[in-house]
Amino acid sequence: MLLNIRGDFVSKVKKFQCDKVLANQVEESINEYLNENGYRDSVGKGNGFCEWILYNIFELTEDKVIEATEISGKFDNGIDAVFENHGELHILQSKYLTSHSIDSVQRFIADCQRVCTEKPTSDRDAVKELCLKVMNAYNDNEPINCYYITNSEIDEWHDTQINASLMNKRDDFQNLKYEFYDFYNIVENIELKKGLLPKEFRDKKIELRIEENFSTFETYVAKVRTSDFAHFVNEGGNLLFHSNIRNYLNSTQINSGMKKTLKEEPEKFWFFNNGVTIVCDKFNERMGSLELTAPQIVNGCQTAKTIGDFYKYKSKKELAALHSEGHLLVKIIKTQKSTDESKKKQLRDNITRFTNSQNAVRGLDFYALDEFQQMLTGKFEKLGYYYEIQRGSFIALNSVKQNSYKGNKDYEYLISGIKSKKKYVLPAKEVIQSFTAGIKLMPDIAYGRANELTPTGNKWKDIMNDETKGLPLELFLFPYLTLKYIKEELGYKTGASDFKVNSAFLFIATYYLLLTNLVNTILGTQYESADNIDIEIIKDIYKKEALNKKLFIITHGILKMFFQDSIVEDAKRDNLRGFIQNKMKQGKNFWSILERKIELEINELPISSKEVYEELKVIIQFNSKK
Repeated sequence: MLLNIRGDFVSKVKKFQCDKVLANQVEESINEYLNENGYRDSVGKGNGFCEWILYNIFELTEDKVIEATEISGKFDNGIDAVFENHGELHILQSKYLTSHSIDSVQRFIADCQRVCTEKPTSDRDAVKELCLKVMNAYNDNEPINCYYITNSEIDEWHDTQINASLMNKRDDFQNLKYEFYDFYNIVENIELKKGLLPKEFRDKKIELRIEENFSTFETYVAKVRTSDFAHFVNEGGNLLFHSNIRNYLNSTQINSGMKKTLKEEPEKFWFFNNGVTIVCDKFNERMGSLELTAPQIVNGCQTAKTIGDFYKYKSKKELAALHSEGHLLVKIIKTQKSTDESKKKQLRDNITRFTNSQNAVRGLDFYALDEFQQMLTGKFEKLGYYYEIQRGSFIALNSVKQNSYKGNKDYEYLISGIKSKKKYVLPAKEVIQSFTAGIKLMPDIAYGRANELTPTGNKWKDIMNDETKGLPLELFLFPYLTLKYIKEELGYKTGASDFKVNSAFLFIATYYLLLTNLVNTILGTQYESADNIDIEIIKDIYKKEALNKKLFIITHGILKMFFQDSIVEDAKRDNLRGFIQNKMKQGKNFWSILERKIELEINELPISSKEVYEELKVIIQFNSKK
């Protein structure tokens, strides 16, 4: 989540406070990304910088980055990316170094307003579709987050000009929320990946008016008017939700119900809502209110933001028309004075994890609170890899720690084409996607419905359960390393002109299905997936570089034959992405065709690739006798 950490500032103060070591690491990370992806000219660097922001600040997956940036290019109407994140719509304009200017900022403000009310001046379908999404959100009076981000500097004079431009913003664009970030704000955001509260918020005091109350166990329980709570929320802003992963989903039925209750039956709000939990460093009672130091809403984020927005966007006339007030239950927990920042974070995380159970949330940040994901971090570190639960957190590590990750030499060939020090960084989301595709044989979910692969997603219990947690670590590592290899060496990535552009996860599924069927053929077993195979067999295959590369080529050939099948060709037509997402495993027809292609290839192996077959046979039979 990108936080509103900017506010008013003086550039000299920012420079003084900026972590210079981390600033160098951030700059190095941006430059590495541009070089790795071949962005050389000014246009390319601008596109690359936008992608870096989407990956490391907003933490989007690769597929989502591609979708978000489809608007960029010719006649993009001044917008580089449009995407949904945590249930809210985001508009992004990024400016790389000298392309930033105050004119660019002012044009961005005007462009955001224009796309909300006017049809885009473009003949590109991607521009039309994404601009229509913005217009619909505006017409529905939903919050639209407009981000202008540069790795240059927004100085004091620029800041003054921006504030003046926003003050002149028309009243009918009140649901547009503008945020402006320069290089120093980027550095601070990366620093926050460590999980600590922003420096300027650690001593911040916010007052909350309360009514009936009692205190026990370092906890204050109170009845609070919804209007008083709205004042508290709007004064604290997004920083109140820094520790909370249950971000506001503006169009859910639950939130719509809360708004309706606040408007039509506010006196019943107390009965219909479970309340809000706040953690703070300390609280002081004073004349009907509590002064909270560094408060964090760890449960009830949606309730809090719904109440805040309900009152914030009401005119005085509309507020006067409300015939009564609602109340809600607020629980405030105080951390002990002697607790350091890391232990406070641990306490906030535990309270968040154990108290957030209502409302199905499609949030990616729950990875950071999942115990099994945290356990994977330690296991991968022993193997030489950094498991990046929160994308961008690797950048925040000191250089000594970054350089300590060396990977495993047996599998180095899989990522030898990657020159960056981040080659040993395993992004959790991509690891889980690859595992889902290859080991669980769900390429459609991995590719098209990654939002379900979160600790609160619909498929999480199918993917991460007690049985899964007992699997060898290599079953999480190998599919991801395979993904990196086929992208770099076989061209399964953006820019491919054939089926490879959308089929990386389908490739992984095909490879492991091939491997499983080979073991069944040689041993006479009936394994359904690779997690049934002795891990020593799979490890030995991955240690044999030449052999495994031949298996990758064989897998590529199988997929090529699959997409040349007339039934498949007719079904996918011009929408390969939709075919893989929605048709590949619908029923058993297309999946059966793939299985048949694999069977035919295995039958041909003793003739066409006799050496490959014999080497596999030795490995499989040897390990089965142990």
